[in-house]
Amino acid sequence: MAENGRLLTMNPPPPSNNTVRVRMIDTTATLTAKAECFLRPKLPGHDLLSMTAVAFLIEHEGLGKKAMFDLGVRKDFWNYPPAVARRLETVIPGIKVDRDVTEILEEGGCSLDRIDDIIWSHSHWDHTGSTFLFPKSTRLVYGKGTGPFPAYPEDPNSPLNSNDFEGRPLLEIKYTDLRIGPFPAHDFYGDGSLYLLDSPGHLPGHLCALARTTPDTFVFLGGDICHFAGDFRPSAEISLPDYIPEDAFAVSSASKMDGKAARKKYPMPCPCSISTDPHPQKTLSPDVIPERTPFFQLSRHEHSSYKDPDVAEKTLLSMQEHFDSDLNVLVLIAHDPSLLVHVPSFNHEPSLDLNGWKEKGWKEKCHWGWLGELPRHAKDGSLIGPGMREKPIVEGVWRNGVRVNGSA
Repeated sequence: MAENGRLLTMNPPPPSNNTVRVRMIDTTATLTAKAECFLRPKLPGHDLLSMTAVAFLIEHEGLGKKAMFDLGVRKDFWNYPPAVARRLETVIPGIKVDRDVTEILEEGGCSLDRIDDIIWSHSHWDHTGSTFLFPKSTRLVYGKGTGPFPAYPEDPNSPLNSNDFEGRPLLEIKYTDLRIGPFPAHDFYGDGSLYLLDSPGHLPGHLCALARTTPDTFVFLGGDICHFAGDFRPSAEISLPDYIPEDAFAVSSASKMDGKAARKKYPMPCPCSISTDPHPQKTLSPDVIPERTPFFQLSRHEHSSYKDPDVAEKTLLSMQEHFDSDLNVLVLIAHDPSLLVHVPSFNHEPSLDLNGWKEKGWKEKCHWGWLGELPRHAKDGSLIGPGMREKPIVEGVWRNGVRVNGSA
Protein backbone atom coordinates (compact mmCIF):
# COMPACT_ATOMS: atom_id res chain seq x y z
CA MET A 1 0.00 0.00 0.00
CA ALA A 2 1.32 3.36 -1.01
CA GLU A 3 1.70 6.39 1.23
CA ASN A 4 -1.66 7.89 2.30
CA GLY A 5 -3.41 4.58 1.63
CA ARG A 6 -3.24 4.74 -2.16
CA LEU A 7 -2.92 1.32 -3.75
CA LEU A 8 -0.50 1.11 -6.65
CA THR A 9 -2.72 0.04 -9.54
CA MET A 10 -2.10 0.00 -13.26
CA ASN A 11 -2.98 3.11 -15.23
CA PRO A 12 -3.86 5.52 -12.40
CA PRO A 13 -5.87 8.60 -13.40
CA PRO A 14 -3.59 11.33 -14.76
CA PRO A 15 -2.96 14.06 -12.15
CA SER A 16 -5.44 16.94 -12.20
CA ASN A 17 -6.67 19.70 -9.91
CA ASN A 18 -10.04 19.76 -11.66
CA THR A 19 -12.94 18.24 -9.74
CA VAL A 20 -16.68 17.79 -9.99
CA ARG A 21 -19.26 18.17 -7.26
CA VAL A 22 -21.21 14.94 -6.69
CA ARG A 23 -24.58 14.73 -4.94
CA MET A 24 -26.58 11.55 -4.41
CA ILE A 25 -30.29 11.35 -5.17
CA ASP A 26 -32.59 8.80 -3.58
CA THR A 27 -34.85 8.04 -6.53
CA THR A 28 -37.46 6.70 -4.03
CA ALA A 29 -37.67 3.37 -5.86
CA THR A 30 -37.79 0.32 -3.62
CA LEU A 31 -37.53 -3.08 -5.27
CA THR A 32 -37.78 -6.63 -4.02
CA ALA A 33 -36.03 -8.93 -6.49
CA LYS A 34 -35.44 -12.66 -6.81
CA ALA A 35 -31.89 -13.22 -5.59
CA GLU A 36 -31.26 -16.13 -7.96
CA CYS A 37 -31.41 -13.74 -10.92
CA PHE A 38 -28.44 -11.78 -9.59
CA LEU A 39 -26.13 -13.97 -7.53
CA ARG A 40 -24.99 -17.48 -6.69
CA PRO A 41 -24.69 -19.81 -4.86
CA LYS A 42 -28.05 -19.88 -3.14
CA LEU A 43 -27.92 -18.98 0.54
CA PRO A 44 -30.82 -20.47 2.54
CA GLY A 45 -33.16 -17.72 3.70
CA HIS A 46 -31.81 -15.23 1.15
CA ASP A 47 -34.33 -15.77 -1.63
CA LEU A 48 -35.06 -12.06 -2.08
CA LEU A 49 -32.88 -8.98 -2.45
CA SER A 50 -34.04 -5.68 -1.00
CA MET A 51 -32.95 -2.90 -3.34
CA THR A 52 -33.10 0.85 -3.43
CA ALA A 53 -31.96 2.93 -6.42
CA VAL A 54 -29.72 5.97 -6.33
CA ALA A 55 -28.75 8.45 -9.04
CA PHE A 56 -26.16 11.22 -9.00
CA LEU A 57 -26.13 14.91 -9.82
CA ILE A 58 -22.66 15.82 -11.10
CA GLU A 59 -21.69 19.47 -11.38
CA HIS A 60 -18.60 20.94 -12.99
CA GLU A 61 -18.69 24.37 -11.39
CA GLY A 62 -15.79 25.74 -13.46
CA LEU A 63 -17.54 24.97 -16.74
CA GLY A 64 -21.04 25.71 -15.48
CA LYS A 65 -22.16 22.22 -16.51
CA LYS A 66 -24.48 19.73 -14.80
CA ALA A 67 -25.08 16.08 -15.59
CA MET A 68 -27.28 13.33 -14.18
CA PHE A 69 -25.76 9.89 -13.87
CA ASP A 70 -28.78 7.58 -14.12
CA LEU A 71 -32.40 8.45 -13.30
CA GLY A 72 -33.72 5.42 -11.40
CA VAL A 73 -37.27 4.18 -12.09
CA ARG A 74 -39.99 6.37 -13.57
CA LYS A 75 -42.85 6.91 -11.14
CA ASP A 76 -45.46 5.48 -13.52
CA PHE A 77 -43.41 2.36 -14.20
CA TRP A 78 -46.49 0.57 -15.54
CA ASN A 79 -46.17 2.75 -18.65
CA TYR A 80 -42.84 1.26 -19.63
CA PRO A 81 -42.88 -0.82 -22.85
CA PRO A 82 -44.46 -4.30 -22.62
CA ALA A 83 -41.00 -5.92 -22.70
CA VAL A 84 -40.24 -4.27 -19.35
CA ALA A 85 -43.54 -5.41 -17.86
CA ARG A 86 -42.66 -8.99 -18.77
CA ARG A 87 -39.30 -8.67 -17.01
CA LEU A 88 -40.92 -7.21 -13.91
CA GLU A 89 -43.29 -10.17 -13.69
CA THR A 90 -40.35 -12.59 -13.89
CA VAL A 91 -37.87 -10.96 -11.54
CA ILE A 92 -39.48 -8.24 -9.37
CA PRO A 93 -42.25 -9.37 -6.97
CA GLY A 94 -42.22 -6.04 -5.14
CA ILE A 95 -41.93 -2.48 -6.45
CA LYS A 96 -42.90 0.98 -5.22
CA VAL A 97 -41.83 4.39 -6.55
CA ASP A 98 -42.94 7.55 -4.78
CA ARG A 99 -41.34 10.29 -6.88
CA ASP A 100 -39.74 10.95 -10.24
CA VAL A 101 -36.18 12.26 -10.23
CA THR A 102 -37.53 15.25 -12.16
CA GLU A 103 -39.69 16.20 -9.17
CA ILE A 104 -36.84 15.70 -6.71
CA LEU A 105 -34.49 17.90 -8.72
CA GLU A 106 -36.95 20.76 -9.06
CA GLU A 107 -37.99 20.68 -5.41
CA GLY A 108 -34.30 20.80 -4.48
CA GLY A 109 -33.84 23.97 -6.52
CA CYS A 110 -32.36 22.45 -9.68
CA SER A 111 -34.53 23.18 -12.71
CA LEU A 112 -34.47 20.58 -15.47
CA ASP A 113 -33.25 23.05 -18.07
CA ARG A 114 -30.02 23.34 -16.07
CA ILE A 115 -29.17 19.68 -16.76
CA ASP A 116 -26.86 19.59 -19.77
CA ASP A 117 -26.42 15.81 -19.96
CA ILE A 118 -28.14 12.62 -18.86
CA ILE A 119 -25.61 9.79 -18.66
CA TRP A 120 -27.14 6.31 -18.66
CA SER A 121 -24.97 3.70 -16.98
CA HIS A 122 -26.99 1.38 -19.22
CA SER A 123 -30.43 1.18 -20.77
CA HIS A 124 -32.31 -0.92 -18.19
CA TRP A 125 -35.65 0.48 -17.02
CA ASP A 126 -34.48 1.05 -13.43
CA HIS A 127 -31.81 3.50 -14.63
CA THR A 128 -33.43 5.35 -17.53
CA GLY A 129 -36.25 6.87 -15.45
CA SER A 130 -38.28 9.60 -17.12
CA THR A 131 -35.70 10.78 -19.62
CA PHE A 132 -38.48 12.07 -21.87
CA LEU A 133 -39.50 14.68 -19.26
CA PHE A 134 -36.22 16.56 -19.62
CA PRO A 135 -36.02 19.44 -22.12
CA LYS A 136 -34.98 18.43 -25.63
CA SER A 137 -31.85 20.54 -25.10
CA THR A 138 -30.56 17.95 -22.61
CA ARG A 139 -28.16 15.58 -24.31
CA LEU A 140 -28.47 11.83 -23.77
CA VAL A 141 -25.15 10.02 -23.27
CA TYR A 142 -24.73 6.24 -23.35
CA GLY A 143 -22.23 3.47 -23.95
CA LYS A 144 -21.39 1.80 -27.22
CA GLY A 145 -23.97 -0.79 -28.24
CA THR A 146 -26.87 0.84 -26.37
CA GLY A 147 -28.67 2.52 -29.26
CA PRO A 148 -30.61 4.26 -30.46
CA PHE A 149 -32.15 1.44 -32.40
CA PRO A 150 -35.80 0.97 -33.28
CA ALA A 151 -37.46 1.49 -29.90
CA TYR A 152 -41.01 1.02 -28.67
CA PRO A 153 -43.53 1.41 -30.25
CA GLU A 154 -41.71 1.09 -33.59
CA ASP A 155 -40.24 -2.16 -32.30
CA PRO A 156 -42.94 -3.73 -30.08
CA ASN A 157 -40.33 -5.94 -28.37
CA SER A 158 -37.90 -3.16 -27.45
CA PRO A 159 -37.51 -2.27 -23.77
CA LEU A 160 -36.69 1.35 -24.72
CA ASN A 161 -39.12 4.19 -25.34
CA SER A 162 -38.56 6.12 -28.55
CA ASN A 163 -39.61 9.35 -26.83
CA ASP A 164 -36.46 9.16 -24.66
CA PHE A 165 -34.35 9.66 -27.80
CA GLU A 166 -36.48 11.74 -30.13
CA GLY A 167 -35.48 15.34 -30.79
CA ARG A 168 -32.55 15.55 -28.39
CA PRO A 169 -28.76 15.50 -28.92
CA LEU A 170 -27.30 11.99 -28.57
CA LEU A 171 -23.75 10.96 -27.71
CA GLU A 172 -22.51 7.39 -27.88
CA ILE A 173 -19.26 7.19 -25.94
CA LYS A 174 -16.29 6.02 -27.97
CA TYR A 175 -13.17 4.90 -26.15
CA THR A 176 -9.68 5.54 -27.47
CA ASP A 177 -6.34 4.47 -25.96
CA LEU A 178 -6.92 6.04 -22.54
CA ARG A 179 -7.25 3.48 -19.75
CA ILE A 180 -7.97 3.98 -16.05
CA GLY A 181 -7.02 0.85 -14.18
CA PRO A 182 -7.99 -2.02 -16.51
CA PHE A 183 -10.89 -0.15 -18.14
CA PRO A 184 -11.04 1.83 -21.39
CA ALA A 185 -11.88 5.39 -20.34
CA HIS A 186 -13.38 8.58 -21.77
CA ASP A 187 -12.43 11.95 -20.26
CA PHE A 188 -15.92 13.44 -20.29
CA TYR A 189 -15.07 17.10 -19.66
CA GLY A 190 -11.56 16.86 -21.09
CA ASP A 191 -9.82 17.97 -17.89
CA GLY A 192 -9.53 14.86 -15.70
CA SER A 193 -12.54 15.67 -13.50
CA LEU A 194 -14.89 12.93 -14.74
CA TYR A 195 -14.12 9.69 -16.56
CA LEU A 196 -16.61 7.26 -18.08
CA LEU A 197 -15.37 3.68 -17.99
CA ASP A 198 -16.30 0.83 -20.31
CA SER A 199 -17.50 -1.90 -17.94
CA PRO A 200 -19.16 -4.69 -19.97
CA GLY A 201 -20.99 -7.85 -19.00
CA HIS A 202 -24.27 -6.80 -17.45
CA LEU A 203 -25.67 -5.26 -20.62
CA PRO A 204 -24.17 -3.97 -23.88
CA GLY A 205 -23.07 -0.38 -23.39
CA HIS A 206 -22.78 -0.57 -19.60
CA LEU A 207 -20.47 2.11 -18.26
CA CYS A 208 -19.36 3.36 -14.86
CA ALA A 209 -18.16 6.80 -13.85
CA LEU A 210 -15.08 7.85 -11.92
CA ALA A 211 -15.63 11.33 -10.49
CA ARG A 212 -12.69 13.26 -9.02
CA THR A 213 -13.89 14.73 -5.73
CA THR A 214 -10.54 16.22 -4.65
CA PRO A 215 -7.24 16.15 -6.53
CA ASP A 216 -6.46 12.82 -4.84
CA THR A 217 -9.86 11.20 -4.15
CA PHE A 218 -12.60 9.77 -6.33
CA VAL A 219 -16.14 8.40 -6.24
CA PHE A 220 -16.70 5.35 -8.44
CA LEU A 221 -20.33 5.27 -9.64
CA GLY A 222 -20.88 1.61 -10.38
CA GLY A 223 -24.36 1.46 -11.89
CA ASP A 224 -25.15 -2.24 -12.19
CA ILE A 225 -21.61 -3.55 -12.30
CA CYS A 226 -23.31 -5.79 -9.75
CA HIS A 227 -26.47 -5.62 -7.64
CA PHE A 228 -25.23 -6.68 -4.20
CA ALA A 229 -22.03 -5.55 -2.51
CA GLY A 230 -21.41 -9.07 -1.23
CA ASP A 231 -20.53 -9.96 -4.83
CA PHE A 232 -17.16 -8.21 -4.42
CA ARG A 233 -16.66 -7.95 -0.65
CA PRO A 234 -14.71 -8.93 1.38
CA SER A 235 -11.47 -9.08 -0.59
CA ALA A 236 -7.84 -9.95 -0.13
CA GLU A 237 -7.05 -6.24 0.12
CA ILE A 238 -9.87 -5.31 2.54
CA SER A 239 -10.70 -8.40 4.54
CA LEU A 240 -13.58 -8.76 6.98
CA PRO A 241 -12.45 -7.43 10.38
CA ASP A 242 -12.40 -9.66 13.44
CA TYR A 243 -15.47 -7.85 14.72
CA ILE A 244 -18.19 -6.52 12.41
CA PRO A 245 -18.77 -2.77 12.80
CA GLU A 246 -22.17 -2.00 14.30
CA ASP A 247 -22.88 0.27 11.31
CA ALA A 248 -23.18 -2.88 9.19
CA PHE A 249 -26.47 -3.71 10.87
CA ALA A 250 -28.15 -0.40 10.01
CA VAL A 251 -30.51 -1.34 7.18
CA SER A 252 -32.69 1.74 7.66
CA SER A 253 -32.43 5.20 9.15
CA ALA A 254 -34.38 3.97 12.18
CA SER A 255 -31.96 1.13 12.90
CA LYS A 256 -29.05 3.54 12.53
CA MET A 257 -30.45 5.71 15.29
CA ASP A 258 -31.36 2.82 17.55
CA GLY A 259 -28.84 -0.01 17.94
CA LYS A 260 -31.11 -1.97 20.31
CA ALA A 261 -32.48 -4.16 17.51
CA ALA A 262 -28.98 -5.17 16.42
CA ARG A 263 -27.99 -6.01 19.99
CA LYS A 264 -31.02 -8.27 20.31
CA LYS A 265 -30.13 -10.20 17.15
CA TYR A 266 -26.34 -10.24 17.36
CA PRO A 267 -23.75 -10.35 20.13
CA MET A 268 -22.01 -7.01 20.46
CA PRO A 269 -19.18 -6.70 19.66
CA CYS A 270 -20.12 -9.08 16.87
CA PRO A 271 -17.43 -11.60 15.80
CA CYS A 272 -17.01 -11.99 12.04
CA SER A 273 -17.65 -15.74 12.40
CA ILE A 274 -21.36 -14.84 12.58
CA SER A 275 -21.07 -14.16 8.85
CA THR A 276 -18.13 -16.30 7.76
CA ASP A 277 -19.38 -19.62 9.19
CA PRO A 278 -22.18 -19.83 6.58
CA HIS A 279 -20.10 -18.19 3.79
CA PRO A 280 -21.92 -19.34 0.61
CA GLN A 281 -18.81 -19.83 -1.53
CA LYS A 282 -17.65 -22.60 0.80
CA THR A 283 -20.12 -24.78 -1.09
CA LEU A 284 -18.23 -24.11 -4.35
CA SER A 285 -14.67 -24.59 -3.12
CA PRO A 286 -13.08 -25.96 0.06
CA ASP A 287 -10.17 -23.55 -0.41
CA VAL A 288 -12.24 -20.43 0.24
CA ILE A 289 -10.84 -18.09 2.88
CA PRO A 290 -14.12 -16.58 4.14
CA GLU A 291 -12.66 -13.37 5.55
CA ARG A 292 -10.97 -12.56 2.22
CA THR A 293 -13.38 -13.91 -0.41
CA PRO A 294 -16.56 -12.30 -1.79
CA PHE A 295 -19.66 -14.04 -0.50
CA PHE A 296 -21.25 -14.50 -3.92
CA GLN A 297 -20.55 -14.82 -7.61
CA LEU A 298 -22.82 -13.48 -10.34
CA SER A 299 -25.72 -15.64 -11.53
CA ARG A 300 -25.25 -17.59 -14.77
CA HIS A 301 -28.57 -19.20 -15.75
CA GLU A 302 -31.02 -18.23 -18.49
CA HIS A 303 -32.85 -15.73 -16.27
CA SER A 304 -29.64 -14.10 -15.06
CA SER A 305 -29.55 -10.32 -15.03
CA TYR A 306 -26.11 -10.52 -16.66
CA LYS A 307 -26.04 -10.73 -20.44
CA ASP A 308 -22.52 -12.19 -20.41
CA PRO A 309 -21.82 -13.53 -16.91
CA ASP A 310 -18.19 -14.48 -17.62
CA VAL A 311 -17.35 -10.98 -18.82
CA ALA A 312 -19.42 -9.39 -16.02
CA GLU A 313 -17.53 -11.41 -13.38
CA LYS A 314 -14.17 -10.37 -14.82
CA THR A 315 -15.28 -6.73 -14.94
CA LEU A 316 -16.51 -6.86 -11.33
CA LEU A 317 -13.35 -8.42 -9.92
CA SER A 318 -11.23 -5.90 -11.82
CA MET A 319 -13.25 -3.12 -10.21
CA GLN A 320 -12.72 -4.72 -6.82
CA GLU A 321 -8.97 -4.99 -7.25
CA HIS A 322 -8.32 -1.55 -8.70
CA PHE A 323 -11.02 0.66 -7.18
CA ASP A 324 -12.86 -0.82 -4.18
CA SER A 325 -9.51 -1.79 -2.67
CA ASP A 326 -8.17 1.74 -3.06
CA LEU A 327 -8.61 3.76 0.11
CA ASN A 328 -8.90 6.93 -1.98
CA VAL A 329 -11.89 5.63 -3.97
CA LEU A 330 -15.45 5.35 -2.65
CA VAL A 331 -17.40 2.73 -4.64
CA LEU A 332 -21.17 3.23 -4.84
CA ILE A 333 -23.39 0.76 -6.69
CA ALA A 334 -26.92 1.77 -7.65
CA HIS A 335 -28.94 -0.68 -5.57
CA ASP A 336 -27.17 -0.69 -2.19
CA PRO A 337 -29.71 0.22 0.56
CA SER A 338 -26.96 1.05 3.06
CA LEU A 339 -26.07 4.17 1.07
CA LEU A 340 -29.32 5.80 2.17
CA VAL A 341 -28.32 5.24 5.78
CA HIS A 342 -24.81 6.64 5.72
CA VAL A 343 -24.63 9.10 2.80
CA PRO A 344 -26.63 12.37 2.63
CA SER A 345 -29.18 12.62 -0.16
CA PHE A 346 -30.15 15.59 -2.29
CA ASN A 347 -33.78 14.85 -1.34
CA HIS A 348 -33.30 15.89 2.27
CA GLU A 349 -30.13 18.01 2.14
CA PRO A 350 -29.74 19.51 -1.35
CA SER A 351 -26.66 21.50 -0.36
CA LEU A 352 -24.64 18.51 0.86
CA ASP A 353 -22.31 16.73 -1.54
CA LEU A 354 -20.11 13.65 -1.38
CA ASN A 355 -16.80 15.39 -1.98
CA GLY A 356 -15.64 15.17 1.63
CA TRP A 357 -16.40 11.46 1.86
CA LYS A 358 -12.92 10.41 2.97
CA GLU A 359 -12.61 12.74 5.94
CA LYS A 360 -16.14 11.79 7.01
CA GLY A 361 -15.34 8.07 6.96
CA TRP A 362 -18.17 7.09 4.60
CA LYS A 363 -16.16 4.37 2.89
CA GLU A 364 -15.75 2.53 6.18
CA LYS A 365 -19.39 3.08 7.18
CA CYS A 366 -20.80 1.81 3.88
CA HIS A 367 -18.36 -1.01 3.24
CA TRP A 368 -20.03 -3.74 5.29
CA GLY A 369 -23.67 -2.60 5.19
CA TRP A 370 -24.70 -5.56 3.01
CA LEU A 371 -24.03 -7.94 5.91
CA GLY A 372 -27.14 -6.64 7.68
CA GLU A 373 -29.22 -7.89 4.74
CA LEU A 374 -28.10 -11.51 5.18
CA PRO A 375 -30.08 -14.02 7.27
CA ARG A 376 -28.71 -15.46 10.50
CA HIS A 377 -27.31 -18.98 10.43
CA ALA A 378 -25.97 -21.34 13.09
CA LYS A 379 -22.41 -22.73 12.94
CA ASP A 380 -23.71 -25.85 11.19
CA GLY A 381 -25.24 -23.70 8.46
CA SER A 382 -28.84 -24.13 9.57
CA LEU A 383 -31.09 -21.09 9.27
CA ILE A 384 -31.84 -19.21 12.49
CA GLY A 385 -33.89 -16.39 11.00
CA PRO A 386 -33.81 -13.19 8.97
CA GLY A 387 -31.09 -10.62 9.31
CA MET A 388 -31.75 -7.05 10.39
CA ARG A 389 -34.44 -6.65 7.73
CA GLU A 390 -37.33 -8.70 9.09
CA LYS A 391 -39.26 -8.54 5.81
CA PRO A 392 -38.56 -7.42 2.24
CA ILE A 393 -38.10 -3.70 1.66
CA VAL A 394 -41.41 -3.65 -0.25
CA GLU A 395 -44.11 -6.27 -0.57
CA GLY A 396 -46.30 -6.36 -3.64
CA VAL A 397 -46.75 -3.93 -6.51
CA TRP A 398 -47.69 -0.34 -5.68
CA ARG A 399 -49.17 2.30 -7.97
CA ASN A 400 -49.70 5.88 -6.86
CA GLY A 401 -49.16 4.90 -3.24
CA VAL A 402 -51.71 2.07 -3.29
CA ARG A 403 -50.91 -1.63 -3.31
CA VAL A 404 -52.53 -3.32 -6.29
CA ASN A 405 -53.15 -6.93 -7.24
CA GLY A 406 -51.83 -8.56 -10.40
CA SER A 407 -48.76 -7.74 -12.41
CA ALA A 408 -46.93 -4.46 -12.64
